[in-house]
Amino acid sequence: MYIEMKKNEAYIISFIVMLFVMFVPNSITRKAVNSPWYTCIRPEISPPNYVFPVVWTTLYIFIGIALAQTLLLGETPDKSRLLLLYFVNLSCNVAWSFLYFGNRDILGAFYTLLIIIVTTGFILYYTYFMLPRWVFAILTPYLVWIIFAAFLNYLSVDKKCIN
Repeated sequence: MYIEMKKNEAYIISFIVMLFVMFVPNSITRKAVNSPWYTCIRPEISPPNYVFPVVWTTLYIFIGIALAQTLLLGETPDKSRLLLLYFVNLSCNVAWSFLYFGNRDILGAFYTLLIIIVTTGFILYYTYFMLPRWVFAILTPYLVWIIFAAFLNYLSVDKKCIN
């Protein structure tokens, strides 16, 4: 019974964290994607706007599951490192929306994405050795998507739009 309770707690904590990461930047992002500024800077190869919430919701569910699985690990220095990587990664994920859409700091947002890519790489590294392979498998699309996001972000760096 105690093990099941611990599992429930890990998933509840993870769910709360992911809700925060999803919904805190939501209002600023929602307003900005319909703005003339975003229309101007948006790369032509960007997927349609409706794709982003679907992909991000799916990725956040996968990240939340992986985070919960990490919380279930025994206490080790590697678990602490992995949790720190999640903290930095998800904090940068939230910060990106504020930088890109809120402050229109496209270059700062790009550098933030580079941090997200590096921390995701380390998260995948630790996950591969510490957790079941299926956890590694559900996190891999996150790395692919943020590399694509960084490419889109980079294509917007030199665009000058007034609004």
